[in-house]
Amino acid sequence: MGEARRRKEKQSDWPNSDRFDGDVELHILAPDPSINGARINELTGDEIFSPDARVVLRAYRAVADEREFCVGFCVGDGEGFTPIGLAVIERLSNAKLNAPLHIVPIRHEDIAWDIVIHHLRTFTDEVLLFAFADSDVYDAGIGPVHYSKWIKQFDHEGNFLGRLTQAQRNEIRGQKAAVLDRPPPPKFYPTTGVDHEDAPWIFRIGTPAGKFLRTAFWNGRRNYAHELPPEALNWVGGDRIAVVQVDSPVGVNRRSSLELTHWLAAEFDGVIHWARDTETFESILRSFIRLDLEADSPPDLPDDYSPEVVILAAIPDQPSE
Repeated sequence: MGEARRRKEKQSDWPNSDRFDGDVELHILAPDPSINGARINELTGDEIFSPDARVVLRAYRAVADEREFCVGFCVGDGEGFTPIGLAVIERLSNAKLNAPLHIVPIRHEDIAWDIVIHHLRTFTDEVLLFAFADSDVYDAGIGPVHYSKWIKQFDHEGNFLGRLTQAQRNEIRGQKAAVLDRPPPPKFYPTTGVDHEDAPWIFRIGTPAGKFLRTAFWNGRRNYAHELPPEALNWVGGDRIAVVQVDSPVGVNRRSSLELTHWLAAEFDGVIHWARDTETFESILRSFIRLDLEADSPPDLPDDYSPEVVILAAIPDQPSE
């Protein structure tokens, strides 16, 4: 079969041929005796725990379809983490030596679980970390792990842990509501000796014209200072890719990244939205998650993949007269 025909037949099977909507298994990583109170004190530079203290870490080996990777959950902002967060990162690093750490910062309770299940189903690398902005966001993101029909939890010996019942969940909510005096926000500490990478955000889009394509997002953080990495092109695939700078949050002047993607689909096979800053990035992300669009993984591409790339610079909003 010719290469052109093979590619065409593969494209005709997509978007459903590589879609995964099944269960995700989370196997708790075995306790690491070297990660104790003394080690956390060493990581933070503060005397926080007694030296022989044992800590419980949210660190797992995840199995999603044919993919396996390590994943952790902690409180942090993506650059700094709580003492327990540093311990989670060390546990993941010990499980996957020299593998880059892909971090997903989560700041909003209402979409925390959507973000978690999205990445659990689509992540294709080796180490993933969810960093929740505070304890409320953490609870919103980690809670469904214990009762979602899409998650199966096992201890480090392979025993299925079961799921929380509705009565147990109600009891936990009642206990949380009874806590009135909350401690101050935790102090975050920077990590050292760990390579950080942003985890890709990829969605499958179907246009009104019946065309399917992948679209991805990239956070420019501060005035596009966080440059788009070359490997981002591999997230969407296709012969022609549009990289679109987004200068301000969606919804301003009725701006819609989904409508822009539909419009660009007439000429491009993949679209990457490069947000100017974190606020803009999160506005795009929230709009796509609330539309319940399908998550996707990067396509399989040949080693010599070299698409045509068109960068569409943002046109700043003009002040009204």
